[in-house]
This record gives sequence, C-alpha cells and structure tokens, in this order.
Amino acid sequence: AKPKNRKEPITPEMLQQLAESLKDKSCVASCITLALCLIGFAGFLRFSELCSVRACDVSLYSSHCALFLESSKTDQLREGAWINIARTDKDTCPVAALERYLTAAEIKLDEDLPLFRALAPPRSSAKVRQHGLSYTRAREIVKEAFKDITDVSKISFHSLRSGGASAAANAGIPDRLFKRHGRWASEMAKDCYVKDNLDSLLSVTRTLGI
Repeated sequence: AKPKNRKEPITPEMLQQLAESLKDKSCVASCITLALCLIGFAGFLRFSELCSVRACDVSLYSSHCALFLESSKTDQLREGAWINIARTDKDTCPVAALERYLTAAEIKLDEDLPLFRALAPPRSSAKVRQHGLSYTRAREIVKEAFKDITDVSKISFHSLRSGGASAAANAGIPDRLFKRHGRWASEMAKDCYVKDNLDSLLSVTRTLGI
C-alpha cells in the first residue's frame, strides 16, 4: 500500500513568527488569518468543527474564551462540547486575535452565522459574507500564512490540530485533559466521570507556548 503522506505540525515558534509579521496589520484578511490559525491550534480543531462554530457559540471572558461545538467527529451522542481557550497575554494570544478579528469583521456574538466567514467583495459595505469558509479556502489561508516561514507543501489545515496536540503533549499535559480538550474517543467513558475545574481546563492552552 502507498504510505500515507502525513503533514507536519505547526509549531508555537512558527505561530510566533506569523504573529510578529501581522502585528501591525488591521485589515480583515490579516485578522482572520491570525485568528483562524491561533484558534485552530489552541482548540485542536478539526476543520469540520471550526466551520460549524457560529458567532453565537462564542463566549468571551476576562480569563478565556469558550467555543461551543454542537457536534464533533467523536461526539456519538451529539451532546456538544465546550472548548475553553485561555488568554495568554502574548502576541500569540488566541483570544486577543479572535477579538481583533471580530472587531475588524464587524461580527457580533449574537449572530446565528458562521464565526469564520469568507471575505466580502471590495465594494461591499459589509466586511465579510454570511457564509463560512470552504475547506479549500481555509487550507489556502493556512498555506499563505506560513509561506515565508516553512515549506508549505509539508503542512495543511490539519497541521494546526496536530501542532496544538503535539505542543500540549510535549508540555506534559495530563492524558485525561489532553484527550478531553482534543475530543478523542479513547478513554472517554472513563473521563466522563471526572469533573475538571476551570483552571484545569485552561491549563491546556496556557502551556502551548503561544
């Protein structure tokens, strides 16, 4: 059988370079690029999960943001899951990047529309369209973002999820929190009996190096 062509994970260092290159840019395109990459990395998000998040599924707090996933690949009972992402007070803070994107795109958190949306035409009064990003466009955004940082033939959208997971694993995040944050099916039955406090849940993104 032909060997599977696995893509390389995005690293915290690559995200730091991206954030540095975009820190003085406030246009919607730059804001969506940074927010998508940082939220995808910090939330260990599959594309199917990211494209399902609506603006009204997002809650912002002083310490973190919370994204509600109505369903994911391993959510057999369709109960949904909250993904908690900590503020890090760094240039790579996912929550700050998300807030900059919401402001630039003029998106309100009571809207029942996709969180990450396609850009509107230049002459439109709106900043973004009402429909979400396609997988092809999301992949293009990731590859364009890192074209001056790494060999983009070796990465894909999934490199954000694998990168976040790799960073958490290397930082020694406890296995139970790691699997819960990433929504992996194995050992889920055991983990359902454990209630984690907010600090424990936020410790996942606080150790990612962003």
